[in-house]
Amino acid sequence: MSFKRQALIMVGNALIGLFTCYLYLYFWIAFSFNGSIISIEALVSLLISLLVFGVFNALVVKEHKKVGWIYALTTYIGTIALFILIFSVS
Repeated sequence: MSFKRQALIMVGNALIGLFTCYLYLYFWIAFSFNGSIISIEALVSLLISLLVFGVFNALVVKEHKKVGWIYALTTYIGTIALFILIFSVS
């Protein structure tokens, strides 16, 4: 896998991970701020983000399926975990 493709996968999935976090928070604040953080609306935002994740990676990860999907998943999950870690500490 070329460096450009690897960088595209990692940067793209990091941005999708941030998009996931902010979309989840937006849906939670907009529809059920006083309720539980796990709501139907917020879970729908996760489904939207997973759809964006799947479509992006289906287009970008072509012939390097196993390695590309490993990079994609670790970058995506790592970005979300880092976001949670940073904002749960402060």
